[in-house]
Amino acid sequence: MRRTAWWVVAALALAACDGGGDADASVTDDAGATSDAGRRDGGGDPRDGGDLPDATAPDASTPDGGGPTGCAPPAPFDLGVSYARTLHVSTGGDDANDGSSAAPLRTIAAAARLATPGTRVLVAAGTYPAQQLGTVQGAEGAPIAFVADGEVIIDASSGIGWAMQDAAWVVVEGFTIVDAMVHGMNLDDGGDYSTPAHHLVLRGLTVRDAGSGGNNDCIKMSGVDDFWLIDNEIGGCDRGEAVDMVGCHRGVITGNHIHDVVQNGVQAKGGSADTLIHGNLFEDIPGRAVNAGGSTGLAFFRPSDAPHEAARIRVQSNVFVRVGAESGAPIAYVGCDACGFVNNTVVEPRTWIARILQERTDARFVPSRDGVFANNVIVVNTADIRTWINVGGGTAPETFTFSHNLWYALDEDASWSGPTLSGGVPAETDAIIQRDPMLIDRAGGDFHLAAGSPAEGAGRAETLAGDRDGRCYADPPSLGAYERAAP
Repeated sequence: MRRTAWWVVAALALAACDGGGDADASVTDDAGATSDAGRRDGGGDPRDGGDLPDATAPDASTPDGGGPTGCAPPAPFDLGVSYARTLHVSTGGDDANDGSSAAPLRTIAAAARLATPGTRVLVAAGTYPAQQLGTVQGAEGAPIAFVADGEVIIDASSGIGWAMQDAAWVVVEGFTIVDAMVHGMNLDDGGDYSTPAHHLVLRGLTVRDAGSGGNNDCIKMSGVDDFWLIDNEIGGCDRGEAVDMVGCHRGVITGNHIHDVVQNGVQAKGGSADTLIHGNLFEDIPGRAVNAGGSTGLAFFRPSDAPHEAARIRVQSNVFVRVGAESGAPIAYVGCDACGFVNNTVVEPRTWIARILQERTDARFVPSRDGVFANNVIVVNTADIRTWINVGGGTAPETFTFSHNLWYALDEDASWSGPTLSGGVPAETDAIIQRDPMLIDRAGGDFHLAAGSPAEGAGRAETLAGDRDGRCYADPPSLGAYERAAP
């Protein structure tokens, strides 16, 4: 079930949180480390508060029928941009042509070489080979956009589907990338620690069936700052992650459908920070749907002296369906500092509800600490759960907060007393136990709250982006991914 796209500009100061991940040995991964000094917009260092990507000027419109202003995530930088120049690409073109509509180029790579800031590359329907585009750099207010004009298939069976190094102010939109031997997409800083790739938008892509059994990801990003992943469909990633971030900062991942991967969903590690994972649908993820943190080689951290695997990764207003079947969970806090899992709807999870782990134990690293798990709706079969919370050594479970969650067990009667939070995690406060949240059509995939739901208005005060439909949350907010709509 794809969420309707809604993008309204609103600068939102989110205290986003941090998270974990697994050791990474993929072919092109973790090639370097980047100082946060590479930020182009003069914003704060993630280690002392950080922020999300800059929004553009406020816009009171709601072009896609979405929610009101004031509660949306920061909007992507390309909204409202007019392009000064258009280059055309067609399978029937010729790279000796000028790229006009009457004389299109044959390859996307040729268009990338000709593109200057303010260029839109329109790619006509057809099948194209894997793309190795090197360095592509637009400019603030004048990005370079690659846009599929019809059904454009990138057949990546020869390697990586779409690769760019040290890209800046670039939009990639509408392509279908299939059957990659390694990563579906690989976006990185080219190994230069001082110049992260930055200001990238990936929108409306389909990336499926990437990898050949190694640690291969559908979308791999290393050293990327100020990025947006919007309304993409990602699935079939073989042994890697749907989205794997190493040393990435100030991102927004929203409206994506992530499903049927072999291992994990979204991972942020290697010093990643200040990223909002919002409004996505995670289905049938056997491992960790969101892995906030992980284990990264010291040489690959961005910034190189980061004291955490991840910090301030905020997981909000997502729906998780049947995740965690292979020793997984909807959320794993792994060497993360101040991560949040807030206002999500979790349906029929397996194995664990959350994991608190520490894989990087060097002295400089803080323990996994100060996590928040609040305002969530969890509909569960207790028979599918091994223990509720899995806590590993070297962590600080006593600093975690579990609060204002609604727990409803499908296979228990009215006397069920709720989950037991073990491993040193403090007892939950203000929980709602064994009351049907009254999801409109759980079996059919409609997880909105029906009138009279006990989740309505039952949340604790949080700094929230909008719900999964783009509506602002009430004060106090309802629990789960959707604010209860007014009649």
